[in-house]
Amino acid sequence: MPRQVSRKPKEGYKDIAAERIQRLLELADKIFEKNRDLADRYVRLAWRIATKYNVRLPLGLRRKFCRKCLSFSRPGVSCRVRIQSGCVVTTCLRCGHVVRLPCKTKKQHKR
Repeated sequence: MPRQVSRKPKEGYKDIAAERIQRLLELADKIFEKNRDLADRYVRLAWRIATKYNVRLPLGLRRKFCRKCLSFSRPGVSCRVRIQSGCVVTTCLRCGHVVRLPCKTKKQHKR
């Protein structure tokens, strides 16, 4: 009778995965000017790690790439950022995906 293999990874795997994701996105940021395809490859690898190990990305890292085509986003080069009627509108220039984020004013924060 074959031995059953435990499918649960060892403890601490989420911390290691988060470090790898952060490192891959840093590398993508550094190499973006020289080789955009390699930067996109790093983003795809980071996304695969995040989905495999169920790691929630911090807000700063989530906004560094397009969620639809998984390409690295740099404002003015690979994405367009505009402010429209109280929202920050980010448009990916590769696939055209639009993300609208609410933009709060200081008066709204005080309430």
